[in-house]
Amino acid sequence: MVTRSLALSLAAGVLLPVCAYAQTQEPAPMEVQQISELNAWTVGALSRANGALASDIWSRSDPAFLAQAFDRLPASYDSPATLALARRVLLSGAEAPRGDADAAARRRFEALGKMGAADELAVMAAGAGSAATDVAIAQYAAQAELARNQRAQACNRGRNANVGEQAPPFLLRLRAYCAAVTGDRAAADLALELARAQNAADAWYSGAVAAAGGAPGARPPAARYDNSLAVQLSIAGQLRPGPNPLANSSTLALVALARNEQAPQPQRAQAAALAFRRGVIGGPEARTILAATPAEITSALPPIATALRQVTASPGSIEAATAIASVLRSATAYADFAAAARFFKSDIAALQSAPDGASALLFARAALAAGDVQLGQRLVASARQAGADEAALAPLDAALVAFTGAGNAQGSMAVQRRIDRATAQQARAAARDVAILAALGAPLDGSTQAFLFANAPQGGARADSGALLALASAVERGAVGEGALLTVIAAGEGGPARLDAESVERIIRALRGLRLEEDARRFAAEAILAGAPAS
Repeated sequence: MVTRSLALSLAAGVLLPVCAYAQTQEPAPMEVQQISELNAWTVGALSRANGALASDIWSRSDPAFLAQAFDRLPASYDSPATLALARRVLLSGAEAPRGDADAAARRRFEALGKMGAADELAVMAAGAGSAATDVAIAQYAAQAELARNQRAQACNRGRNANVGEQAPPFLLRLRAYCAAVTGDRAAADLALELARAQNAADAWYSGAVAAAGGAPGARPPAARYDNSLAVQLSIAGQLRPGPNPLANSSTLALVALARNEQAPQPQRAQAAALAFRRGVIGGPEARTILAATPAEITSALPPIATALRQVTASPGSIEAATAIASVLRSATAYADFAAAARFFKSDIAALQSAPDGASALLFARAALAAGDVQLGQRLVASARQAGADEAALAPLDAALVAFTGAGNAQGSMAVQRRIDRATAQQARAAARDVAILAALGAPLDGSTQAFLFANAPQGGARADSGALLALASAVERGAVGEGALLTVIAAGEGGPARLDAESVERIIRALRGLRLEEDARRFAAEAILAGAPAS
């Protein structure tokens, strides 16, 4: 008998947790279960102990529709809750849907590539069996290996791909890079010539390959960081970045730049901060990269890098607390606030005091945004004891209940407190939070229903209507994997923070209908912590 867990451990050495925010270098626990073979569907990079979905999540779905759904997933995520769900469904190994599922399998790997999940994509390609040589999957796997600075593995992925009569331009450029950096200029020129024969010539790649091979032209091109191959070529050729070099960077390109010690500064620090914000490198790795930024680099650094220097210089001090509070306070977008909260979570936990009452509230909200309920409870209690405004604390109480479960007396109390503490100007925002808690199962009495009726929540965008309609159908059929994908599509790149109350409520109820309770709670807490979107 072959088990998925054993085969994956032999092929890749590691199974990864559901959320990149919790990445470690230690192998995750592995659950043993019977499986007939490893392929592009059954391979995964997530253990059951770390949130992998069941092996039958695609059994009630049409593969052609799944291909469309995979293709509609965002390329980047501003929402930790949405990213966690997307990772959970994409990284779960499961039996293939009935029918011709090859196209959908390719789209699954492509979605991971767009997301920038370099390590997970490499793990899955290593365990995908014969599917690893599929030309589309091989290209995504090669880009992932380039992002991981694993040049040899990337070159092998390109060489082993079943290209048929004509290799795609990307693989030809990869061949040129692999040959150039190993001193085989003739092979590099041949690969570029084959690209020209396909009308896929690119002057930048020609110049960059020449520079990487040690023969730069009189005017070598500026560095390009739009994909992981371009990053590695630019670094190998010692090309200088032009203005706004990260403007068009894919997430895999950001990972490649952040992980390469030869990358220029401050671009490496900027890439690390962005890759961390997008959830594709963990906190310890991001801190290590940012801490390695030379002291003489002081301009154009990400705010978390500047604050990290102060925190490192005097950990636990009031100066460190002030630096962290400044970063949190300046984060106008919830995605930036949540990223800073995750980055400094352990530092916040170690603080002896906050600079002021407003900072104490910020730290409590940050702990919850980072998903640390225990720390959030402690900091909310501390802020309350210090005399914080109950109107400001009420949303944090509501978020705590969202995390821990709303269908009990605590839920009723949180609903009533949210209503009682709201001013007239805050009534509609309070009604939004109450509606979210109700979707989680908080009981509503007559007075609460009257409050909602009189203070209809306003603001926010409507979720994708087509995705919501398809989601309702998936819930009725119990199509868990499909429903998870459609939830991500409906929420969009911005996640629940950008949506109107009705859309958030429908998504939460759908997740609960799919028995994805943990994801429903994450969506609810994030929507509450982000606050009501502008009208």
